[in-house]
Amino acid sequence: MKRRKGLFLLEALIALLILASLAAALFPLAGQVAKAEILSSVRGKLGNQGLFAMDFMVEKIRNNRRTMAKGGFHGNRYDYLAPTAQGTMGTYRLFEDQEKLKIQLYNDVVQPITGDRGGSVEEYVFRHPEGGHLFEQSDRGPVTISFTLARPIGREFVDFETAVIPYADFYGKGELYETRNP
Repeated sequence: MKRRKGLFLLEALIALLILASLAAALFPLAGQVAKAEILSSVRGKLGNQGLFAMDFMVEKIRNNRRTMAKGGFHGNRYDYLAPTAQGTMGTYRLFEDQEKLKIQLYNDVVQPITGDRGGSVEEYVFRHPEGGHLFEQSDRGPVTISFTLARPIGREFVDFETAVIPYADFYGKGELYETRNP
């Protein structure tokens, strides 16, 4: 059987046309997959940093050695009593400043918990809820912590909220456990 010379060229062009149309259909899908992977990575980093900050605050508030005053409080700072390096008791403060969660140690040294130490543009920013407070507690009830960790470039953000009861309030530090009737 004889083949014509032009038929091979026509078959090659048809194969290239089919491959080009498949590639044109798959490239946008590949771009969407890459974008979804980047978004997933960003949300994972936001979640990890937010969970670290939440875990840190929960531990410090839970181990607070001071009971809360009656009537509760709400605000963007929380003072707690804890042992110092010298073995005495000192006051520490958790607070939000310049879109970072920070801690002020008993010796007035301030350290960031989220973000970096410098004044550079942050990759992730820490915010308390709009119109709300970072810390809220009603009359010796649980301390509610709520904040948002966001990426300033783009619209990615993760909201965090939890409640914790300080051990001093839970066990009624300084209160009589049992009374005897004569």
